[in-house]
Amino acid sequence: MVLCVNQKTIISVVILLFTITVQAQLYNTEVEAKLNINQDNDNINIKGIAINKTQNTKNLSYKLSVFKTDEHKNKSKNEQSGQFTLDSNQQKDLSTTSINFDQKTKVIILLLLYDANENIIGKDRVVLNDDGQNNINKVEVLKDIAAKVEDVSIKINAQAINNEVEAEIQTDNQNDFTTIKGTAFNKTEITKSLIYKLVLFNKDESLNNIEELTNERFILNANQKTDLSSITFKLNDNEKKIAVLLIYDLDNNIVGQDRVVFNEDLKEEEAKKQRILEKLKQEQELSKDINTQKRDGLELKGIVVEDTKTKPGRDFYKLFYSLYTQNNINGNQVVTIKEILAIGRNTKIEVIVGDDKIFSFFVRPSTEYLTKMNDYAIINVYKHFKKLEKESKTIKRY
Repeated sequence: MVLCVNQKTIISVVILLFTITVQAQLYNTEVEAKLNINQDNDNINIKGIAINKTQNTKNLSYKLSVFKTDEHKNKSKNEQSGQFTLDSNQQKDLSTTSINFDQKTKVIILLLLYDANENIIGKDRVVLNDDGQNNINKVEVLKDIAAKVEDVSIKINAQAINNEVEAEIQTDNQNDFTTIKGTAFNKTEITKSLIYKLVLFNKDESLNNIEELTNERFILNANQKTDLSSITFKLNDNEKKIAVLLIYDLDNNIVGQDRVVFNEDLKEEEAKKQRILEKLKQEQELSKDINTQKRDGLELKGIVVEDTKTKPGRDFYKLFYSLYTQNNINGNQVVTIKEILAIGRNTKIEVIVGDDKIFSFFVRPSTEYLTKMNDYAIINVYKHFKKLEKESKTIKRY
């Protein structure tokens, strides 16, 4: 009888552990919890964020908890909670708090998101000053980056990445100082949770030559381009430096990469030129069989024309143009925002690319409504340009 009871107990424990494991795998799949943490002198500013990855509106609640343990083992707790509604594909700031912080205090920050049945569906956790673990983690990060960039296959097979998320390093030279800025562009229709690492190497790409490093988790909305972080440094003549930007998904797979070399030696420069010439030759061979309409004259890009009649129409044009340029769509056909008379005293906005009407809606004097229509319009315009780009690369046989 005792054996039977023990077997039941063991089975119950196994089932419980299995249930916990399965539920843990469901965190952040539909709604993601994200902590945004910034340090300002002796203070830490904490913000909880929720991201709806689905097409459905969600009624949720959250709990943001901060646990502190000082050097004398004194413990304190700060907790904030509330209910909120999250529209489809929406990102919302939930709550913010600020705490005093020093290197001798251990801090645990926990953000939990609950559905209507009080099941945990989103979770993020950050630990600061965990008995020296931060230093160990930093060393591991440096080793990981050095190993990634030393992998020749990553440098050569760059075409295997940057397909869905494109990494780019922008440079700016001012007097004796150079600034590098990492950017990320989401080419898909899906919001992505990612991690970036922007690294500056001195001379060679190895662990001992890492001069500066910035890394952080971030959210990239569909068809969005965003600035990540920047590093400013002094670049002397004949001093070689290498900047590398790596973008990872949450499974630690590299999805985007860019690399810039400053003061590259002649042999490396010659090899680089040779690769570019070979690539151009391949593109020229391919273009012989491609029918393009850009034979002569100038090609205008990024032009948006306004033809509106009312203040809400003009407001929509401003919203559209701002998001169009912000996302660097830069289409090769003119986009026209045209407002026409509709039923009664109503008006209607038409978004036209070239001669094709891409999107339309009835105007309402509501900023929230116009912003939502603007999001739809941008997505449809981006899809249309992608379709045109794909069609222009189609080989036509006669």
